[in-house]
Amino acid sequence: MNVFALADKPVTEQIAAIERGLPGSTLRKLVEAMGISQRTLTEALGFAARTMALRASRGQAFSSSESERLLRVIRTRKLAREVFATDDAVAGWLTSPDRVLGDRSPLEMLATDLGAAKVENLLRAMIHGVPV
Repeated sequence: MNVFALADKPVTEQIAAIERGLPGSTLRKLVEAMGISQRTLTEALGFAARTMALRASRGQAFSSSESERLLRVIRTRKLAREVFATDDAVAGWLTSPDRVLGDRSPLEMLATDLGAAKVENLLRAMIHGVPV
């Protein structure tokens, strides 16, 4: 399964993927594609490093809660690419504190649904040139 393609799928398919659990390789693929360290990503999303290492080594799927947080990153990456030209630029923006987000990084905000909504609104404002 191409986890990045999930961002383009209907919501019902995204929900089904979350319920099944995203593949254990998802975290590694995100790290490789975005150039963000695994530690940065796992800490921002509130994942236990040891649990993530075990999942990767055993090829286990993520829980639905973990899968939902990972899918938030995937969806945000897709939206951020409309603003930023490269994954490096997306990674830089995701990991930098932002005044609009209470001096928290967008990546940190993706740990919760409400935080993700705020990040998405910020990106949409940037896309449309709306001041925030």
